[in-house]
Amino acid sequence: MKQFRFIESRKNAQWSFQLSDGRIIEVMTLDGKFVFKFDTPINLETREIGSQPPYTPGALDNVELPDGFTTLNQLTKQKLGKTLYCYDEYEINLGYKPNMTIKKAIRIAKEFQKNGFMVTPQAIMHNYDAWKAGWKVGYRDEENGYHLFTPCGGNPFDLRATTLEECCADWQITYLC
Repeated sequence: MKQFRFIESRKNAQWSFQLSDGRIIEVMTLDGKFVFKFDTPINLETREIGSQPPYTPGALDNVELPDGFTTLNQLTKQKLGKTLYCYDEYEINLGYKPNMTIKKAIRIAKEFQKNGFMVTPQAIMHNYDAWKAGWKVGYRDEENGYHLFTPCGGNPFDLRATTLEECCADWQITYLC
């Protein structure tokens, strides 16, 4: 019987789930391995991980679970817990047609700074230029301790800053794709 574990801190896993009673469930280990998926049946008392139901689009809400089992998706829907990450993050979404200037980048950088991230206007312009060209982009700033992510140009212009964490070094890099 496979079991999950409760952890002491969100820093002990890349992803975790905090129950409303404060207990934290490890969902993704520090080395990036999923313990179980959000739609996998789990038993909070025995810590047992049930069998992953076969995936049928739209059908997972109707899967009958064994007695005593729930899923993280159900707990989220019932507002009985929330997802946690080992990193802190702050996000600014500017929509599909932002008009970016250096002045605007400076204002955005100030908002990030008010929220604990020393994002530079240069990083914002770097991600904006890549987004305008249709790229998905990440920008790692070691000196200021953050990673700035923007989805590809088919999405709204979104800037998502995260604190640097050693266990996330595989994706907290500077890239275009």
